[in-house]
Amino acid sequence: MTTTAFSSQQTVRPLPMELLPGNVAVMTLENPEQPLVILDRSLLNRIDRTLDELPADCTTLLIRSCDEKVFVAGANLKEIDSLGDDELRQYLAEGARIFRRIADLPCPSVALINGPALGGGLELALHCTGIVATRNNAKGRSYPIGLPEAGLGLCPGWGGTQRLPGRVDVETAVKATASGSPFTTDHSPDGLVDAFVDSVDELVSTALSWIESNRHETLVRTVQQLDPESTLGMVSGIRDTLGDNAAAVAVCEAVHAGVERGLDAGLAAERRLLVALRGTDETRKKLNAFFEGQR
Repeated sequence: MTTTAFSSQQTVRPLPMELLPGNVAVMTLENPEQPLVILDRSLLNRIDRTLDELPADCTTLLIRSCDEKVFVAGANLKEIDSLGDDELRQYLAEGARIFRRIADLPCPSVALINGPALGGGLELALHCTGIVATRNNAKGRSYPIGLPEAGLGLCPGWGGTQRLPGRVDVETAVKATASGSPFTTDHSPDGLVDAFVDSVDELVSTALSWIESNRHETLVRTVQQLDPESTLGMVSGIRDTLGDNAAAVAVCEAVHAGVERGLDAGLAAERRLLVALRGTDETRKKLNAFFEGQR
């Protein structure tokens, strides 16, 4: 079913998609206009369009990156910062809708991570049934996987606060997100990556083996599947230690909203809080320094 997107779907070019034996679809993320694969309006539209093209009898969706350096380096912060508040809320809602389509697929999906998966890149992967990753990047080194938004005075906006605590220990997930400290592949908490491989060439076969072994389980994980009382108690305890760190407090608030009132409420809280944080003096200083460092 085609839904409303940023632009007419008829004008959007699908991402490269390969069909493997057994009706396995492999979607390849690409962003030719950028030096690295990053999530922007164009790529989100292309993901949306490609999901429309999935065969009706698709048994598994694999999502990989064309970029040897990264899986997805994050969202395009300059694009996000150029939007007015109402536009940004709509942008975040559209991204969440597109990612939700992956989580709601009738077939399992696996993100094939070959390098840094940061911010929106990890959020995309967290919407998949599973995550399979190489232990090292193309240069033979460990690499980061995480949600660094709080380090820039922001909070995740595409479901990271709702999905990461559903995959790894709640305290570990919330503290890492609230501090904006990504994990690395050589210090990865249990549950973040479902299977590691030594070579990019092993990603597809390992993903298919993992899916076959877990096909009868419900594996798209969110914080809503955890015990509400203990989860809320833990999040409240973490929040009490954060002082006046607005971004960290926002992360806890979004998790709390999702546990107390459901996934949609948690996603709405992310959007509201990210838009509010963006205009604060502290966040403006961090964003301006970030943009200056990219010149």
